[in-house]
Amino acid sequence: MRLPLFLFILFFFIACAGNNATDITGPEGSFGEDGIYGKVSGLPGRKVLLYGLYGDQVNLIDSAFAGHDGSFEFYFPPQREKGLYRVAMGKSTVPGQYDQHRQQFDIIWDGSPVMFKTHYESPVDSMEIVLSQENILYYRYLRQMQEYDRKMGVLNNALINYPSDDSFYRRLERQHRRVQNRRSNFVDNLVKKSGGSIASSIAKFMKIPGTGNPNDPDGLEKLKREFFSEGQFDNPVLLRTDLIPRKVIRYLSLYTGNNLDEEEQQDEMISAVDVIMQHAMANEDIFYFVVEYLINGFNSMGMDLVSEHLTGRYLIGNVCFETGRLLDQDSPSPVAEMSEGDPIPGFSFEALDGRMVEMENIQAEYTLLLFWGSWCHFCEGVMDDIYELYNDYRNDHDGYFEVVAIGIEDDREMWLEVIEKGGYDWINYTSLMRWDCPIASGFDLIGTPTMILIDRDKRFVTEPSSVRVLRRVLRRQL
Repeated sequence: MRLPLFLFILFFFIACAGNNATDITGPEGSFGEDGIYGKVSGLPGRKVLLYGLYGDQVNLIDSAFAGHDGSFEFYFPPQREKGLYRVAMGKSTVPGQYDQHRQQFDIIWDGSPVMFKTHYESPVDSMEIVLSQENILYYRYLRQMQEYDRKMGVLNNALINYPSDDSFYRRLERQHRRVQNRRSNFVDNLVKKSGGSIASSIAKFMKIPGTGNPNDPDGLEKLKREFFSEGQFDNPVLLRTDLIPRKVIRYLSLYTGNNLDEEEQQDEMISAVDVIMQHAMANEDIFYFVVEYLINGFNSMGMDLVSEHLTGRYLIGNVCFETGRLLDQDSPSPVAEMSEGDPIPGFSFEALDGRMVEMENIQAEYTLLLFWGSWCHFCEGVMDDIYELYNDYRNDHDGYFEVVAIGIEDDREMWLEVIEKGGYDWINYTSLMRWDCPIASGFDLIGTPTMILIDRDKRFVTEPSSVRVLRRVLRRQL
């Protein structure tokens, strides 16, 4: 009984839709409940291929022969995954020669039938969705983003090339901000009104912050800080698209520089991948896809330091991640939004040796805040390397480098045992409140060990990803 009822509803929908919804049938004029039904006007050949997407992989899963009017259908079995599917046609329809297809477009499959019609020469621009609310939302989103991107491109070029001392320049700036705000509001409204849909998850994931005036020297740092937002990686359906690699590559591009040598460039990439992985932790399947994708990519580029960092920290694991309060905050702490030169929160404490320590009174040129735990089996080796560096500077450049080691602890005896074993006679402190430590709670930590380097004025310098990077930064400053 389900099929006749479906056909009745379908034909009723088509009748109500008028001429825009007519003449969309399979080659034999039949319909089914589970599938994609399309009509492509001007199709040069009869064969149409269907590809499934999984990250950077594009896999052929089906083929169909279109009728003389360009209509075709693909059957979707109940077990087929929800996500984006790519319809390809044109120059080459040989399986395995995906890159030679002349035309292609994507359709969302959410378990409900999809009907559309379009034209071969411009399948995205001429797309008309007859049946599928998901795809109506998706193509509305694609077209609106295309329009905003076009306007932003024109305005960016104008702001870069137009004289900034002309009164018209201010009008360009205002319009630039207006378009960015409209783009952001459009995505927010789509997510709010259509939350739970695949289209809204795509829109939410692909949203990027307004970059401001392209002539603003701080715009790049702002974009780095705000590129990802909370909850963007939490829907595993994103794995059934090609969006994660596209967004990851775009973020990595923000960290490239013409004046960097090979080692400096790898240091920048390490900083970038740590930001990416912190957000990818929102979903376990996405996390493992992203880390494997990044490792394979950096291996292929010969960037061994980055791939070794990813393997050690996120696959083998040389960081102890805590699923406690700090990772579950509703919003990031102020320090998570900092860039170089921003002041850190002030704090004071009673050190292990009984001294009252106020950060404002530490006179070293550079101070390392080291968050560690006696329970963290990766910390001791890192602390030994830092202590060697600490002694080198203490002996040769006294007053240049200080270390404040903050124990994320709840067992005083274990904490003291590690300090005594390593001979760590720098400034030591613990509140014995583990992740609720008053000092630690002011920082957006992802685990231990974590290092934060600050200067004499108690301003943020960097968060070194390794002792090697810390050593390099200190040497460069000296």
